[in-house]
Amino acid sequence: MTRWQQVRRIARWEFNRFVKWRQQAYGVLIMVVVGTISGAVGKMAKDAKGKQVQVAVIGREQLGFALPAVDGVRWDSTRFATAADARRAIAADSLGGALIVQGAGAAEIVLRKRAAWTSTVTATLTQARQAAAFTSLPISDAQRAAMLSPFAVQVKTVTLKNGSSDVGSRLFTGAILMFGVLVLFNGFASLFAGITGEKQQRITEQIIAIVSPQTWMDGKIIGLVSAALVGTLLIGVPGLALFALLPTLLGNSAISLPAMPSDPWPLLLVLVVTVLGVIMWFSFMAAVAATIDDPNSSPRASMLLIPVLPMGLAFSLLSRPETWVAQALAIFPLTSMAVLPVRMLMTSVPWWEPVLAVLLLATASWTFRLAAGKIFALGILLHGKEPSWAEAWRWIRSSH
Repeated sequence: MTRWQQVRRIARWEFNRFVKWRQQAYGVLIMVVVGTISGAVGKMAKDAKGKQVQVAVIGREQLGFALPAVDGVRWDSTRFATAADARRAIAADSLGGALIVQGAGAAEIVLRKRAAWTSTVTATLTQARQAAAFTSLPISDAQRAAMLSPFAVQVKTVTLKNGSSDVGSRLFTGAILMFGVLVLFNGFASLFAGITGEKQQRITEQIIAIVSPQTWMDGKIIGLVSAALVGTLLIGVPGLALFALLPTLLGNSAISLPAMPSDPWPLLLVLVVTVLGVIMWFSFMAAVAATIDDPNSSPRASMLLIPVLPMGLAFSLLSRPETWVAQALAIFPLTSMAVLPVRMLMTSVPWWEPVLAVLLLATASWTFRLAAGKIFALGILLHGKEPSWAEAWRWIRSSH
């Protein structure tokens, strides 16, 4: 059996180990049912009309404008003559609340307990007062219309050298990047379980005598990446379909998606960077997992959160994508998966930057893959103690 056949067999075994088609189908079915029920319940809650609250108005004549209509509130300005009468009715729980006007621009709301409608009343009264003040200005209708009309600014984007900044490009680029992140976090748990579990079994030492540690590690990385990819697709595709179809099924307006960008090359480049980034992070985490003796007690398991940092950097650079810091992070392998797509969407990128980022990502993936195999080869023989980072680095340098 050739080395590649061994890698394929190990990868197939790891894939079938974590992808159970029947359980995955049950999970998709449960997700669809729960999503449909949640959407229906949410629509019912949105459409349901609550009981109207009776609110007494004391000192209405001081407002200087008509009481505006507020959904869920019924104004009563005739039943109670004084604020004391309204307060007694509220204390007896026979009145929902009282609006005590203290002047043309101030009022007090008295309640027995907190209520959500108070914020709506406050905002509505403010808008009504502003509208009344605006109407009373000694200006013509044409002047009022001119004051209310927004300044006409048309925002037009242009095609960049290697990308486009239209809505479709932003949406699909974000979708590709988010899918890659989901694949990472969907597969890291399986990666740690698949590698650290082998180190705790004595039969693994016999297998290593037949299959080289690098072949074993390559098969694991390929199989676990494939399992994470399929698992994410089985969740993401039905989820997107449910998200797109559920509004129509519930009687709401359908969600319209923007058209695909006319230039597919930027999206293809983002896809390549995302795929290489996923492989690099899986190889990196495989090297980390090869140093862990017990994943339940090892503090190194917290390194699963490291891929979150590039995402935070990418968001922080949204307003400054043209700086040298953003350019450096778009090239650096550990951050390029998240930062380079942001740079391509927000500013013009020289042709050599994506090329260099792809080459460095591929080099980092290959380097971490080799490091994972070398660390696993010696770590499988070490029990009861996790190697230090210095020892792991010495293994990488000394092993051939």
